[in-house]
Amino acid sequence: MDVIRENHPAKARLYVDAPLQASGFVTVTKEQAHYLGNVMRLPLGTVIALFNGQDGEWHGVIDALDKQGGQIALTDQTRPQTNSPDLWLLFAPVKKARLDFIAQKASELGASRIWPVRTEFCQISRVKDERLAANAIEAAEQTERLDVARIMKFEKLATALAEREDDRLLIWCDEASAGAANHNITTALAAIDPPKKAAILIGPEGGFSPAERKVLTQVDNCLTTSLGPRILRADTAAIAALACYQAICGDWR
Repeated sequence: MDVIRENHPAKARLYVDAPLQASGFVTVTKEQAHYLGNVMRLPLGTVIALFNGQDGEWHGVIDALDKQGGQIALTDQTRPQTNSPDLWLLFAPVKKARLDFIAQKASELGASRIWPVRTEFCQISRVKDERLAANAIEAAEQTERLDVARIMKFEKLATALAEREDDRLLIWCDEASAGAANHNITTALAAIDPPKKAAILIGPEGGFSPAERKVLTQVDNCLTTSLGPRILRADTAAIAALACYQAICGDWR
């Protein structure tokens, strides 16, 4: 077959759950084959990019496509593996479309773990892990990050706090501190040494309960912050906090 040479940019980028190595072959799912052949209309021999979150990014050539799947022949590694900052996003989930938005944008902004947590005022009773994972993968494919955010099960806030290590800075975005200059997130982050590990906590639209606030005020290694003078929606707050962190302490520096 006539192969589109490496000096041409890859025409598509896919996450695959398979090892990537020189002279190897990767099988793609029927959904991925449909995307390559019917959505992107890529012919056999086209060069695409592949990553799996472990082996860096590789170029591969479309070797076969049909309704059941396809096969990609790997050629060479184009980038070694690098990972996003060790940054968790803990948030009380919101309604469907805005939940998808949080998963997509948190992945684009480099969150390493996306964790919906149940708070007392949370109005969502069920979260589809597979839907969040699909959004995170799609965002990783589009933004050229080499890893994929880990999607955690929907659990109580107390469970997430218990799993957090003592040396992981908890950045509590407290709506009750809105407008407080001494709690401004940009000022607070700029005043500390960039942490190696952090977790951002966003509450539900109804805010944290008095009992939750009491617990959070007693958490060690916790930075209480304000996201400005306005009370933000939960999805807006999550993205604003991630952007501030990445700009001041993360990989935007």
